[in-house]
Formats: sequence, structure tokens, C-alpha cells
Amino acid sequence: MRRNIYDRLSERREREEPLERERLEEEVRNAEPPQPERFLTNELSFIRPENLKDKTFHVFTLTDIGPSPFSFVVGRSSVEPDADLETLAQQLLGELKKTLSHVQWIEPVAPVEVAGLEARRVEFRWRQQGQPVHQVQLIFLHQDEYMRPLLMQITGTSNSPKGMTAEERSAFDSLVESLQLRYLPANEGDAEQAESA
Repeated sequence: MRRNIYDRLSERREREEPLERERLEEEVRNAEPPQPERFLTNELSFIRPENLKDKTFHVFTLTDIGPSPFSFVVGRSSVEPDADLETLAQQLLGELKKTLSHVQWIEPVAPVEVAGLEARRVEFRWRQQGQPVHQVQLIFLHQDEYMRPLLMQITGTSNSPKGMTAEERSAFDSLVESLQLRYLPANEGDAEQAESA
């Protein structure tokens, strides 16, 4: 008895599907690793070699020359994959106590949220060359384009003799509230929504 064309097509598909699936799996195994995300700066982007460390700071001031009455700084530094935010915050406090003259704590380290991520905030003042300096620092964990962990540090600094003014504090708070992440955090549950720019 002769089989119809649909039976033959069905049998052929059943024979070829496992072969095609195996071919696709092999193709995935042998595929080149994906190109890393581009490193983004304000004016350009490039593919950064994995061993080239990013030690950039973004510094925003009100003046071109001399000390600015207020500045906003974004810094980043590499940390170990198992780094703990609370431990890093305590290490930062220890470094501040050692390096700053006459440091006074205005607000102790406190948990806050920055761009949907867990963060720590501390506020303090000290004297630099006899002049008062008032600073608010925020730190949180994030990652670079190679998915390596980073400690992000956001700092607002006031050189006003009476401490950070209401206007400066408002500017700092609005800058922090407007922050958006470029890369998803390593633990995607840490941020509800991360922007991919």
C-alpha cells in the first residue's frame, strides 16, 4: 500500500528535527563570545579592553577657576565580586577618620535607595586648610560593561562657611533623584528598572 505525501513529509520532518536541533546546539556552543557593551563617555563610546581599568571621576562645579562653592562628583572603583555594601561603608568611614582633619559626623551611615539600588548615605564636615568643608556621600554597588562589580560613590561638597546651604542640598538631592542606571545590576532583583542607554 502506498503512503500519501503527508505521511512521508511527516516522517521526514521527524528524522530531520533532531539533526537540526543538534546542529543548532553545536552552533551555539562554538559561537564567538559576544562583543562587550561599548564604554560610554559624554561625547563618545568605545570598546574598552577588559584589562584596562576605569578610574574616571565626573566632577561638576560652579566655577572654572579656584575652589567651587559647591561640587558634585561621581566616582567608581573596582571591588571584589563578593563585596558587601555595609562592609565597604564601614571601610570608607575608617578611611575618612584617618585622612580628614577634625571630622565631625552630621548624619551617621544610613541605608537609602539610589536608582532602585540599596545604598548607604553619610554626611559630615571637616576642615581643609582651616576652611570648613561639608560633604554628603552616597555609595552603592553596580557593575561595568564587563559585568564586573563596582563601588559607585556620589559626593556633594559645599565650601560654604555655614555648611551646605538649602539651595546646594536641593541641587544635590535633585541630581541624585534623577540618576538612572546604564547596565542592569548583577543581581537583577536589586533594581526594579534599569535603563539601557
